[in-house]
Amino acid sequence: MGRFHHGWLVALVLFLALGLTIGITQYSFGVFVTELESDLGWSRSRLNGALTLFAVGGLLAPVVGRLIDSRGARPVMMVSFALLAASHLLRPLVAELWQFYALSLVQYAAMPGTVMLPVGKLIGLWFPATRGRALGIAMMGANFGGATFSTLSAVLITEIGWREAYAVYGALFALMIPLVWLVIREDGPGAVSGAEHGAGEGMSSRGALQSRSFYLLVVSLTLAQLTYLSVMTQVVPHLENVGFDRTKAAAALSAMAVFGMGGKFLLGWMTERVPSRFVLILSLALQVAGLVILLVAGGRGAVWLFVPVFGVGFGALGALMPLLVQETFGLREFGAIFGLVNFFTQGASIVGPPLVGLSFDVTGAYTVAFTTIAMLFVVAAVFAAFAAPPGEERAVREGAAAS
Repeated sequence: MGRFHHGWLVALVLFLALGLTIGITQYSFGVFVTELESDLGWSRSRLNGALTLFAVGGLLAPVVGRLIDSRGARPVMMVSFALLAASHLLRPLVAELWQFYALSLVQYAAMPGTVMLPVGKLIGLWFPATRGRALGIAMMGANFGGATFSTLSAVLITEIGWREAYAVYGALFALMIPLVWLVIREDGPGAVSGAEHGAGEGMSSRGALQSRSFYLLVVSLTLAQLTYLSVMTQVVPHLENVGFDRTKAAAALSAMAVFGMGGKFLLGWMTERVPSRFVLILSLALQVAGLVILLVAGGRGAVWLFVPVFGVGFGALGALMPLLVQETFGLREFGAIFGLVNFFTQGASIVGPPLVGLSFDVTGAYTVAFTTIAMLFVVAAVFAAFAAPPGEERAVREGAAAS
């Protein structure tokens, strides 16, 4: 029997970290919206305004990325989960909108240290030869969290109330702290023999900032990330608005998350054979098709066709982002570079949610917002097509000059 690969334990903890963080902070947000709206009297646009604080995570991402590169992922993850736990354990005490915003600020400040940055770095270190599939599997945690916590949130809110539901989630975040301490290590094959696998090679953050590819990638991923806070968080409210009850709407979101798990693995596997930027284009095309179906279907049963189409494309995006950065710039300073990418892509979280909320408040529907986002996904695909790795881009220019 071969030696047990500790990397799979690391991947399992990352799976759980993503499941809790994404499932609770993003998928479940829309499930709480109508309850907070009716109980505390806050408008949809004011509630969605809290989502713009997601930008704080992006602003802190370069610092968190450098801490992961220099101090290691384990201490960063432990502190981040402590902040997430505090943010949710205190929510039952919320009575004013500013308090909700303050706790959202703490939540989003903690997120870079629990999701993309440590996951991308650790999977690259433990699975250098099969990182596309391994990252896809670990990132399935986000969709597993969506499938679990969107429905669970609806049940908890109905059975024990929204305040108690937040307290339960705070306790779950606290349980992750000892688990991270016990399992997370960085002495994987990619760290031991990085030169052999190419995992230790790559550009510095300074070099990345001087490349054209970095900015093409930033524009593409900024537009692509509209799917997180401007679409996913609004699926349940949209479906409720067109006639679905909360339980069915949450079930649709859960089913979308399940298909997203398949999208992560399938499109992650594709990146081992096709350049990641072209797989990103496929992801965006599926999301555009899904949004068209959602808008055309209205409250009819055809909405269920939206679930697999959008789910596969949307689900893959989470795995494609770190894969794109690794493929383009390498693992040498992955934490710092991916942190910078997150920093520069925060326009999506600053502008998207309030505009979507305002669109609903003015028109009473999400049609204008979702149509605009679908068009922006097309623009994102165009930018992605030209975001070749700097070395590849240089080789093409030199070949053209020689010919």
